[in-house]
Amino acid sequence: MKLLVLLTTLGRLVAATTSEAPPVFVTNGGNSGKGSLRAALKSNATQIKIKKNVEDIVIKSTLVYAGEGPLNIKGSGQTIVASGDFTLLSITNGADLSISNLSFQGIGGFSGADEKGDGKGIFVDVPQGRTGTVHLDLRDVSVSDVAYHGVHVSDCTLTLEGQEVVCGAGAGGDGEGSSASIEANLKRVSVFNVGYGKFDADGVRIDERGDGDIIFNVTDSSFSDVGADGIELDEGGAGDVIVRMKRTTLERNGGYCLVDENEELAPCVGGNPHPFDDLCCDEGELDLDDGFDIDEAGDGSVQYFIKDSDAIDNKDEGFDFDEEGPGDIVGTFISVTAKGNADEGIKCSEADDGDIDIVLRACTVINNLNNDGMEFESEG
Repeated sequence: MKLLVLLTTLGRLVAATTSEAPPVFVTNGGNSGKGSLRAALKSNATQIKIKKNVEDIVIKSTLVYAGEGPLNIKGSGQTIVASGDFTLLSITNGADLSISNLSFQGIGGFSGADEKGDGKGIFVDVPQGRTGTVHLDLRDVSVSDVAYHGVHVSDCTLTLEGQEVVCGAGAGGDGEGSSASIEANLKRVSVFNVGYGKFDADGVRIDERGDGDIIFNVTDSSFSDVGADGIELDEGGAGDVIVRMKRTTLERNGGYCLVDENEELAPCVGGNPHPFDDLCCDEGELDLDDGFDIDEAGDGSVQYFIKDSDAIDNKDEGFDFDEEGPGDIVGTFISVTAKGNADEGIKCSEADDGDIDIVLRACTVINNLNNDGMEFESEG
């Protein structure tokens, strides 16, 4: 027993020593060179601190971290500014990522429905051999003005003639993934004015196609004016989608395909033309998006607890949770407002043998426009 305790203690000491490696300091806002953030990332340092006297960091190409060790970037209120349409930060080997007190800003100026942009804010690419849990921790972080997803974690490999293409939604979405789960923890995060340079570009997008779960915890955050969904979680394998949301706002999302908001959704309806029919018209209806969208396919379930949060003036549903397979939808809404959304304020849909078990307490669901205020449907 004493030997076991000694080995355990030594193991913990080694782990602590490894995780507490001396930080590398960013001392200037240059695009590259000694003291820059790019140089720190290239060194494979796992602890990076940006000094308080560093002003905004203007970059000319994507910042890349190719290491496998957990990466922790601590800012001091700076903004990383892209000088062109490209992804600001790319984690290429599925490493755990923690960022605090830092903003990411693209070039902006994207108008929607023109497919003229590709840049993301923060991108974590999960390799197919990854195991365990991929962690994304954002605290006091903002992402704005990028063409594509604001924050994207992709555990989905889908190729077509050697070209990587976008994974579809969890409900019937193609692609393969690792066995790893993805856990995202967001606190005081703001994502706004993103997703207007590419179709189906979300504020936060998590794609999981293997056996792992999606675990999504968000507090005191906001997702607004996003071209597609404010948040989209797509799970296409055996795992669950588990959500805990508190004091979070989802507002004015989903309008990428709107040519003119004053047209009252006229394009595509009744044969009316749309300048981007191949993207934006789906069986005679304009393809718009939600405040918060969950798609789960396979054996897993959707489980959520949402409190003191709002979905307001989104262009499709406020909360849209769909489960396809034998799993269930089990959730609780407490003190939630769904108001002014163009479709249902709250919609939960079970397509197969699973059940829907929903608790609503002290919620306000009003002035949602086209259909029911709330819809709970089971086809199994």
